[in-house]
Amino acid sequence: MRKTIVTGLVLASLAWGAPPALAQDEVNWQALPAEKEVLLDLDGQQIRALRNSVRHCNDLIRSNHQQTACVFLDLDRVMRQNDDAALKAYHFALPRSMRYNEARNQGAAVMRVQKLRAQALE
Repeated sequence: MRKTIVTGLVLASLAWGAPPALAQDEVNWQALPAEKEVLLDLDGQQIRALRNSVRHCNDLIRSNHQQTACVFLDLDRVMRQNDDAALKAYHFALPRSMRYNEARNQGAAVMRVQKLRAQALE
């Protein structure tokens, strides 16, 4: 009986606690510019923020940090608190495999975001 109550409380807290965090990570497609040059600039800003998180977490050995909790949690926190709506939207529009990878192909990342933006705004 006690395990059932504890399990129920944990599940309820997860159910009520998860939606606000997920809502912050939704992409505001309207905030993303369509121009490739502007998106390349946003990509550069996102990579600089990623590198700051990498230095903060002392994870300098690898270039792909999608499995390093300190890096991706810190970077996501920074992006959620950022006042630049376009940068925040760009960050969360990137697929996870590119979002935390310092060595990603910037052109491919921008093209991917442009394609997703066009699909979302149709």
